[in-house]
Amino acid sequence: MFKNYIEITKPGIIIGNSTLITGGFLFASRHAAFNYVLFIYTILGASLVIASACVFNNLIDIDIDKKMKRTSNRVLSKKLLPVFSVFNFAIFLGVLGLSILGCLVNFISMSLAVFGFFIYVVLYTMFYKRRSFYSTFIGSFSGSTPSVIGYTAVSNTIDICSILLFVIVIFWQMSHFYSISIMRIKDYREAKIPVFSVVKGVAITKKHIFFYVLNFSFFSSLFTFLGYLSYNFLLLSSIVNFYWSFLSYSNIKKNNDKKNARKLFYFSIIVIVFFNFLISIDVFFKIF
Repeated sequence: MFKNYIEITKPGIIIGNSTLITGGFLFASRHAAFNYVLFIYTILGASLVIASACVFNNLIDIDIDKKMKRTSNRVLSKKLLPVFSVFNFAIFLGVLGLSILGCLVNFISMSLAVFGFFIYVVLYTMFYKRRSFYSTFIGSFSGSTPSVIGYTAVSNTIDICSILLFVIVIFWQMSHFYSISIMRIKDYREAKIPVFSVVKGVAITKKHIFFYVLNFSFFSSLFTFLGYLSYNFLLLSSIVNFYWSFLSYSNIKKNNDKKNARKLFYFSIIVIVFFNFLISIDVFFKIF
């Protein structure tokens, strides 16, 4: 039973978001001593809120998950846990996470967690996911908050860096999830979920992926041109972003949509991990 409760928190998503939180935290710490205790509180609090949002997502999407091959074996789809207990578990995780952020980190980071939770659970999962292809764009705002939570945990303020970080991750989210929408288009059609690839078609979706990749690359470079990160960051990130742009552009003209979308999907994970790694260690480039 314990394993089932862990599963409904979607550990993979929590780990992925921890990368964003860590990148934002270390980026903001580049001019100050690294606060290990604050870092632990930030990761723990934000992860608990994210876990809560994922559990609520599982609860709300039970009917959809049963229709999709990829999700038909999820815990709640197979009725392995009582719904009421799962609901209480979600509330417990959320309250505990927000309490840690509010009491042990700062009010801004806690507020951002509330914002991300509301976007993901209420706007995305409850309303737009079943009604509009704009759901991915709306959901991307939630997916971008972990980076800013990590940043504001240190800075305790919303500044140009945090806003730029937020925008950059939105562009990444869009390209990443549009790739998923092509990979899983059959599932989305069967569940009648109006994702962009289903409503507008795969051909247009591939062009949009290329557009978002270009914007991710451009806005990432602004960190250097605005003086926040070194030219070493610009050089290394540009190499990876150029190849990502090449893949996404080549994908427009190729016919094996599922295979190419999967390649873009996995490479986008490499891109965001590498991006967060670079913004975390950039201060060492300036020292050495």
